[in-house]
Amino acid sequence: MGMKGTWRRWTAGAAGLALGTLLLSGCGSQEAKAPTSYDFYIFNGKSENAEAMEEVVDRYEAETGLTIRLFSLGTTDVAETLRSEMNSSAKPALFSTNIGGVMEWSESGAILDLNEASDPELKALAAEVPEPLRLSADGSQNYGIPYNIEGYGLIVDTRMVEELFNLDNPDSFLEDFKAATYDEFENLVNGVDAYITNNQAGDVTLNGETYTFAPSKTELTSQLTGVFAEAGAEKWTYGDHMGNMAMNAVFSSAVDARNASEEQVDELQAPLEKLAQTLDLYSLHAAGMNGPLERGPSYINSSTASYDVSVQLFSGGKALFLKQGNWVYPNIEKLNPDILPTLTFLPIKLPLEQSDIKIEGLTVEQFNQSVPQFVPSYYAINTRVTQREQELAQQFLVWLNTTEEGRRTIVEDFQFIPYNADENVKFENTLNNSLIEYQLAGNTLSNPFNGSPAGGAYWGQEVFGSILQERYYNRAGEWTPEDYRTIAEQAVQGWKDVMYET
Repeated sequence: MGMKGTWRRWTAGAAGLALGTLLLSGCGSQEAKAPTSYDFYIFNGKSENAEAMEEVVDRYEAETGLTIRLFSLGTTDVAETLRSEMNSSAKPALFSTNIGGVMEWSESGAILDLNEASDPELKALAAEVPEPLRLSADGSQNYGIPYNIEGYGLIVDTRMVEELFNLDNPDSFLEDFKAATYDEFENLVNGVDAYITNNQAGDVTLNGETYTFAPSKTELTSQLTGVFAEAGAEKWTYGDHMGNMAMNAVFSSAVDARNASEEQVDELQAPLEKLAQTLDLYSLHAAGMNGPLERGPSYINSSTASYDVSVQLFSGGKALFLKQGNWVYPNIEKLNPDILPTLTFLPIKLPLEQSDIKIEGLTVEQFNQSVPQFVPSYYAINTRVTQREQELAQQFLVWLNTTEEGRRTIVEDFQFIPYNADENVKFENTLNNSLIEYQLAGNTLSNPFNGSPAGGAYWGQEVFGSILQERYYNRAGEWTPEDYRTIAEQAVQGWKDVMYET
């Protein structure tokens, strides 16, 4: 490990570093010469903005005259390193955490409820965080300020839409798609598939409006081999993301899911059945490199159906839709930068009935024109440092999230979507801009998945994802309504086995 910039700019490049020991042994004489005083300490768990955070802290120090210790971890697994620092004699005043870590810090009393912040501006800022996005243990607290917003849906290249339907402008199609019913979506999928495989140039209807396929394929549309770029080898792409879609019919937040009663978990049965029906449709119309990707061993093989392969298929024009998030933008940029300006998100639709939805005020229509958005990391205040350190950390968060310079930093330097973005926030990243449009329109779902058993990933991948991958994607043949019921029943029982085991 090396030191970056001055003594207070530390970046670890490996997971699970025992920080207290390795900083002394790994940095050698540099650490021995370092000063030992600072005004407060920031533990930044986001490797993506490590260099930008250094520059931001430098600017803030110049503006305030403060001395700040900064540590940015060069890995996505921050728990052990953070735990080491939180229990050291030099504790961070400001640290990164998430919905998976909040229970540890709330139970130990080490995290400040921002409802009780001493800085009135920070208290007001925290109050503006929408309730589904708040960091909380039981719903009554508000422990963090979001780093950023992420989200996912069906990514589409609007040039492909234009050429499929011979359109001069794709806007009407995009708006009609958003408002379309699930049945209209299913008919579109079948229509695109027929166009790809049989050159059938018929009509499809979206939101009551008719769209006619171009009479002949173009150079671009002739590359299509399927409707969806699927990653059957990656359980998180359907176990986590698509599992979360079904959960949004029952739970409004991760806190609600984490505190669910057994009766509420039973209410997942119907949405999960409808989700299985949707996944059946996706997997019947998956794209491969040289033709359709059929269900069976190839569908779950990493050489033919990995995350990287799915992105490659979409970027190469082999698929109309890629179900992914805004984080995929840099991957697409490496493969085909030409399509970046014409990328946007369309909503994932499920064949839900109103009786399947248990969230008050949420309709099937709004559900099917919304995209999930969530906060991957939060800034939190450590109550175990001095009052002055806590106050300085609070002032930094206010500066970062309210001043012109701070907000410019989040957007331009970090390339993060602020949780309180307005219509003036614009990116070169078209997927970020698309998410902001959904955010401003109020067409967003939450991420209750993070409240599912064992922090989400276990139930999503080892229960729901494994059921799909090992018992259904791995075999040819049709899925029946009975299969949909079985998938849902096993997923619900798997949740209960983990959540309520004694």
